[in-house]
Amino acid sequence: MIQSSIHLGRTLTAGALVAGLGLSSALLAPVASAHDTAIGGSITEGDVLDEFPEEITIEFSAIPRDGFNNFAVTDQATGEVLFSEEPEINERELTITTPEDQDPGNGDYMLGFQITSSDGHATRGGISFSVESGEETASASETANGAADDSEGAETPAEAAEEAEGMSTWMKWALAGVGVLAVIAVLAVMLAKRRGYDAE
Repeated sequence: MIQSSIHLGRTLTAGALVAGLGLSSALLAPVASAHDTAIGGSITEGDVLDEFPEEITIEFSAIPRDGFNNFAVTDQATGEVLFSEEPEINERELTITTPEDQDPGNGDYMLGFQITSSDGHATRGGISFSVESGEETASASETANGAADDSEGAETPAEAAEEAEGMSTWMKWALAGVGVLAVIAVLAVMLAKRRGYDAE
């Protein structure tokens, strides 16, 4: 009877230990297998920027491993990959620099990334952001205002016709005046000659 109790106690103790180890493994397994995720940085999902950033930094939940890491920026309107680089690693932050020959303007962009997580597995993801500088909008407004000013300053067909009619009337009077003066001059010359003849 005593031996049976001892055997039963050992069996229960072993079972409890196995169950405890199993529970510990179950709790630790998700942590060990979890991939690194983007948790912040200079841009986040849905950001609207005033200008395209000279540098793009993404912060991850853990320190990614060096090697086999890549960032790529894509124009979402065209699907064109504008540039791609291997980021510099500084603890949990990975950074790329926009090339000098790239000057993306307003638009919607996607930063795609592939990194080697701290657990050694490849992790892929993307962050969408937009650029709305306001400069193009201002230029469009200035152009529209300039066109409006030009249209305001431009003569209407009726005004042009009135001016043309006024010009024609003025020209008629001017020509008539010149004609009168010419006639008077001719008459004066003729009268002078006639007086000369009469004097002889």
